Amino acid sequence: MKKNEASKFLNISEKTLERLVKNGEISSKLEKGKTRDVVVFDDAELETFKEKREASKHRPAFSSSGDSSVSLIPTKADNLDRQNQTLSFTPIITALESLAAAQKMVFLQNKPMLNLSDSALVSGLSVTFLEKAVKDGRLKTFAGLRGSKVIRRTDLEKFIREL
Repeated sequence: MKKNEASKFLNISEKTLERLVKNGEISSKLEKGKTRDVVVFDDAELETFKEKREASKHRPAFSSSGDSSVSLIPTKADNLDRQNQTLSFTPIITALESLAAAQKMVFLQNKPMLNLSDSALVSGLSVTFLEKAVKDGRLKTFAGLRGSKVIRRTDLEKFIREL
């Protein structure tokens, strides 16, 4: 099968097919064409690759380990609003947001210098408010890497106390 036929068969672009060959996921051969060498692919190998690829698309993102009664994958029934009969991902989104915020805050607790967005997270103030305070000279900044502005944690805490 030629390259354009193989890409259509796998439902991918020719560039993606070239990348798969380069990464060794699919093999190719050169055969003599009428005017130049042509890249060809083995039909059976492409069929096997396509089956594996389609099977991997249907795997769950999370799976339970150990206890089979515990499932980390929410089912449609778990998140179904019975009145409106609509699927609600609010509990999942809330859990992910709180996890991400907790991880960010743990990291920020130990930083002596904070950029404006981190300062906003720590203080609960908006970035715009902090930028205005910097511009007015009420909050001191220092030059960070690549021209960014950083604020000393102690200066930020003093600024918050004076509000």
